[in-house]
Amino acid sequence: MPERKYGYRPVSSQELAAIPKERPKRPLLAGEDGIRLSLAGAQDKVAVRIEGNDISLPLGGVPSTHILKPAVERFAGVVFNEALCMRLAATAGLPAAKVEARIVEDIEYLLVERYDRVHQKNAEGATTLDRLHQEYFCQAQGIASEAKYQKECGPSLKQCVALLRDVSNAPVIDLSRLLDAVIYNYLVGDNDAHNGKNFSLLYRGVGNGEPGDKARASLRCRQHHLLSRAQQRHGHENGGEYSSDKVGPNDFEQLAEEAGLAKPIVKNRVPELAETVIANFDRAGIEHPVAQAVAALIRKRCETVRTGFKK
Repeated sequence: MPERKYGYRPVSSQELAAIPKERPKRPLLAGEDGIRLSLAGAQDKVAVRIEGNDISLPLGGVPSTHILKPAVERFAGVVFNEALCMRLAATAGLPAAKVEARIVEDIEYLLVERYDRVHQKNAEGATTLDRLHQEYFCQAQGIASEAKYQKECGPSLKQCVALLRDVSNAPVIDLSRLLDAVIYNYLVGDNDAHNGKNFSLLYRGVGNGEPGDKARASLRCRQHHLLSRAQQRHGHENGGEYSSDKVGPNDFEQLAEEAGLAKPIVKNRVPELAETVIANFDRAGIEHPVAQAVAALIRKRCETVRTGFKK
């Protein structure tokens, strides 16, 4: 058996710039010894470690710190689009991952900080990077990842709410986070984030491993995309609607009833969060034409929702 390599290999700017040119004949860094292939998902991505401005590749299964997502040719400006939506979510108070849009030799890419990593001291006092266990909502409910959308037999919002009530050590907080994530994705027209693989449970301190120990789980939203307004479909059904442009106050009331949530809280939270998003555009601003165009669309949508839900 060949010796397995462990550690990190630096990536040069030239290598990063070459990634889009190598696709699709060669997926991200495929074939290099010890390097994991692209991560799962519709968009190419690869796990990396970031130290300052230096990027390196994990070898032999050592932990990464970030996910690197290069630009997608068929979605112009998607890197700055996603960066805006993520930063806007964070400034609005949602627990969104930290992101940074970068350009190398005219190639755009997004760095997303992993939330399932932790730095801690070992017995010798040195700082180590460790993984935290996470499960997608599909995994936690025994649903195949291929069925991540509700319309494809994936988990409904009602099932996700029931899951949090059952396993979360802070269900009130986590249910509030889930509700905010659903509303936020509706406000920005995110058509993919409402699926059983885009929300996950993060496990901390699982006890001593003896039978009967209950894992402590907390909810984090993995990502927010705003890819194409031509695809106005949601992974979770809002009331009786999948199309975000057709969703209104009555649909959120129905959603609340089906999920066992208080109707007034759910209905009132929509314009409240829309107001918060509008108030935080300047703090999340990204100087890029696509980001500015997306921001204008989101602002208009939030203003429409704010008015419509207060009638």
